[in-house]
Amino acid sequence: MVDYATLFSSNLPRAVATPPGASASVKYVFSVTNAIPEVVDSEAYLSAIRSGLDADGAGSLAGYPPPGGHVGLRELVAERLAANRGYEASPGDVVITDGAGGAITSLLEAFIDPGDAVLVEEFTYMGSLRMMLERGAQPIHVAGDEDGMLPEALEEALESLEQAGRRAKFIWTIPVFQNPLGFTVSEGRRRAILSLAQRYGVPILENESYADFRIDGDPLPPAMAGMSDEGDVIYVSSFTKLLGCGLRVGFGVLPPGVRSALPRANSENLPRRGVSHLATMMVYEYMRKHEAEHIETVRQALLTRRDALLGALEENFPAFCEWTHPHGGMMVFVRLPEGADTWSTLEKATERDVKYNPGGVFRADRGRSNYLRLTYSHNSPAEIREGVGRLAELFREEGYFEG
Repeated sequence: MVDYATLFSSNLPRAVATPPGASASVKYVFSVTNAIPEVVDSEAYLSAIRSGLDADGAGSLAGYPPPGGHVGLRELVAERLAANRGYEASPGDVVITDGAGGAITSLLEAFIDPGDAVLVEEFTYMGSLRMMLERGAQPIHVAGDEDGMLPEALEEALESLEQAGRRAKFIWTIPVFQNPLGFTVSEGRRRAILSLAQRYGVPILENESYADFRIDGDPLPPAMAGMSDEGDVIYVSSFTKLLGCGLRVGFGVLPPGVRSALPRANSENLPRRGVSHLATMMVYEYMRKHEAEHIETVRQALLTRRDALLGALEENFPAFCEWTHPHGGMMVFVRLPEGADTWSTLEKATERDVKYNPGGVFRADRGRSNYLRLTYSHNSPAEIREGVGRLAELFREEGYFEG
């Protein structure tokens, strides 16, 4: 028999520590930011596909997508960015990708070598962090507060790298309803981060995949990409969590300097990496007809789910635990007492049909496991209350609730 293990490429991604139980299938899913199941309107989606085929002709599916992806969707993205995020982007700079993760994967492949430093938030989205670690990057966590990265901590990290003869490849941020911490960076803090990035010559990777998920609170500040005219911010976002994660349709906005420097990862190559032209056609037709009503339906569903989760935490967790109170997005971040180990307890939680994300998966060092992330987009409000009750029962048995 062939020993395939001896034939694997030496370029396989590096192993990244994952907590036991992370892949378990459970009823109470507090571990994934899925799209809300009941807002997926199959009839409206089918109608959008029919409209797309009528407009473009079935022949458009016989060949590869045009450079950069679906032309109408790229124009729609540019219009939405100008109207909603204060970012005047050219449709020619928009690239349709396999979700936001597709854009991020291509950028990491193009820019990151083993040992390269990337400056990230104190707790960083686990998907992007995993991709960095798999490529051998060195994520450096920058201390922050409820307004994002602290400018003085960011400057200290940039200066430390410069004194060592190094330069970070990116300042990596989710500045709207940050995953997992939930904060939104104020306009003043954004300008401070931009100023430091420009002073040290480090580009910003701005992931705004949650910008469509404002529930309440103040209006969002403009995107950092729209606050700079120097082409030093690379912007990525996605339609997947809004319309359905199975669609895998996202986009990146590549400044001219990026596109000219990436002959092997430019707009002609990116859209051919797993992006379905049929899916992008559907997203375009659906969004141009139903955007406002769909976003409002999602907002209302997230409102009831968020409030259910916050109410369940208030009812079941002791007062000395702390958790965020987000105005948007899909997650709440919880701090348990020192000594609690949510990494090791996850497998026991899955045995009770509950799954969450330990704080350690948002850290390169896999530490800070007295924290956990709870998402609220997948289950119904009643299920959220049931699941939090089960989780609280486990934590109580583990001694985490002893004051």
